[in-house]
Order: sequence, then C-alpha cells, then structure tokens
Amino acid sequence: METQTGVGAATISRLAHEFADRRPAVAIIGGAPLAQTNGLFHAAAVNALNALAGSVGEAGGLFFTPQTSGPPATRGGLDTIAADLLSAANAPIQLLLIDEANPVFATPRAWRVREAFEKIPFIASFGSFVDDTSVLADLILPDHSFLESWVDARPESGAMVAVSSVAAPAMRPLHQTRATPDVLLEVGRRLRRPLSPPLPWQTFDAMLREDFAALPAPASGDAWSVAQKQGGWWGEVAHPPAPAPIARRAPLRFAEAHFDGAAADYPFHFLPYASQAFLDGSLAHLPWMQELPDPLTSAMWSSWIEINPKTAGRLAIAQGDLVEIRSQHGAVRAPALLSPGLAPDVIAMPVGQGHETFTRFASGRGANPIALLAPVAEPETGTLAWAATRVQISRVEGDSGQLILFAGEMREHPHGHER
Repeated sequence: METQTGVGAATISRLAHEFADRRPAVAIIGGAPLAQTNGLFHAAAVNALNALAGSVGEAGGLFFTPQTSGPPATRGGLDTIAADLLSAANAPIQLLLIDEANPVFATPRAWRVREAFEKIPFIASFGSFVDDTSVLADLILPDHSFLESWVDARPESGAMVAVSSVAAPAMRPLHQTRATPDVLLEVGRRLRRPLSPPLPWQTFDAMLREDFAALPAPASGDAWSVAQKQGGWWGEVAHPPAPAPIARRAPLRFAEAHFDGAAADYPFHFLPYASQAFLDGSLAHLPWMQELPDPLTSAMWSSWIEINPKTAGRLAIAQGDLVEIRSQHGAVRAPALLSPGLAPDVIAMPVGQGHETFTRFASGRGANPIALLAPVAEPETGTLAWAATRVQISRVEGDSGQLILFAGEMREHPHGHER
C-alpha cells in the first residue's frame, strides 16, 4: 500500500484508526481515480469501506438518493457510433440532431468524431451559437435561451427525497428563436409517415404538465401547481426506478491501472480538469468568462500548462515559457505555469479553450487538452478513462508563451525582498 500510494505506512495506519474510531465517518471518491482503467473498482472499494464502517443509511453517513426517473437507455458510446460510421460503406445514421452538445470539441481526436459526422447525410443543430460541431450542420435552428423557455431537470437530489424541478420562461424571446422541444413536437405532427402512437401534446409545457401529474400529489395541491410556486417538486416516490445494471461476469477484483504511453517515453501523468470559468468549454464564447481570472492561477484569456516547480527547474522551464506536451495521439502548446500544489510526476491543464469555431471570443484561442487523450475506456462502464494518458513535456526553444495573469506572482514576497 505504501509503495502504491506514496503515503507512509504509519500515516495510513493512523488514518485507518481515526476512520474506525470516529462516528460518523464517510469516505468520498471523485475525480481522477474514477477516470482510470480501474475506476469502478476504486468506487466499489470506497463504498465497501463505508459499508464496513456502518456509515451507509445512517445519519451523517452515506445515502443513495432516490430519483423520479431512471437513466436513459443508450445504444452505445460515441466512440462506438463514430467507429461504426467510419467503417460502413453507407452511413448507418441518415439524420443527426444535435442539441446542447459539442462532441467534435469534447472528444479525443483519436475517436475521429468530426470525420464520422461528415459521413452523415443531414445534420440539424439547435445551438444558439455556431461551434466546432454545429459548423458541420446542414440546418441550424437557434434555440431559446434558458431564460426564454421552459426548463426542467430530474437530478440526483443529494437528499432523501426525489426532486423534479421546473421553471417557466422568465422573459419573452428577444430574437426569432424557438424552443427545441416545441420544434420536435411539430415535426412529429408533420411527418409524412405518422408516429404510432402519435405524440399527444401540442406544446412542451403541456407535456411537462402531464409528466408532473404522474408524481405523488402534495398535501397542499397537485404536483404541477405546487412545482410552479416553489420551483419544483420533491417528495417520496412510490416505486423508485432501479439503477441501470452493469454487466459483469465475475466479482470485481483489484487490477493495476493501465496508462497509455510507456513511462520511459512519456514520464508524466496528464490531468485535464474542468475550467472554473468555462466548465467543459461550453461557456468559452462569453467574453466576461474569458475576462474572469482563474481563482488559483489568476490566468485569463488564455490556456496554460501547469507543472511542479521542482520538475520545471530540472527541465529548465521557467514561468511563462512556451512548452509542448505530447501524448501518443497529439501535441498542444501553451505557456508554462509553475504550480506548487501539483505532484512532481503530473502535468495538468484546464479544459475549455482551443475551439476552432466558437464566436470571435473563443475561436483560435488557447489549446484543447482533450485532443491529447488516449481512446482508453474503463472496461466495466465503457466511459472514457480521461486520466489514463501519459505525456512528455519540453520547452519550445526560441519562442515565448503569452501567459496573461491578473496577478503578478503565485507567491507573496516579503517587503524589500530582491527578486
């Protein structure tokens, strides 16, 4: 354990005793450990530890929260769909509808999603802005903004009651846009071959009203009226849907994580992380988000590559130097930013910049770290193992980066200290 984690045996033993002796005690997992090739085992091991400590279903412990609807059925991951399109002589998909998604930007280049989409005869996009994916569309039908349309959600509540939220439009549409659900309902009515059975709703809000009518009625009235007053419905569900089962032939057993790229050639683990300003990149077109300094680095209007200061010193890399990180699947360049909180064998980079097409504020700005990711999946769940890629890093000679910082330094210096 000490060798695998890099944490001293005495520290592990002390933490184990504290976890066992204190009540309630909860172990939580997230981030990169779940995005490696043995991510499901990590999750199961942490939940098993909570069960062993008696923390599941107890006050102050861990609860598996109910939902009002189950996970949607899928026909396969986007990597599988892209592979099917690329290998087929005739495209197995004749029509593609894209709504609030930018898969050309948000998937590894090794999946070749752009090339796959180019084989689809007709693409319709409902986006409000032309981005890396909708630029391929044959038809663009701009959607309302979320303030101009009905919005609903069925999230994992994080509480012991199920939650369904709904909100009416807060304002009238400013432009000639139309809500995507209303467009799809009208298309369903106009099909040459009618749907069987036909869709009974004329508008999206009528569909929502019927959906909420199926929920248990609160004591103060029907679920729809109550949801309008308080912004949603929450309560007990009579028969909560079971989670989607994961097909497995044998019990989970520990297996070492596998990383793409030999350690001798690619000595660093690559850690892409969601941007505080841009999330997955879907907000990069907003100039006030570009203007927002990153809370840890104060960087803005740019991409950067984070490296441990001691590692940077060993490689003769200084703050602001233009560096290149390379995996087996591509390379990106950005200024170096020395980050004392980063492990010496890790290179990190925020996701969100590097769009080829996404308004004048985001197009051609920075670099997209997703392009470097290996097409490696967690075998049990099929999800992308985005923390399973190794990279190398080098300083680009004769060139300097354009690191834009709101603050001048990462560390405070004593008054009068000579730099």
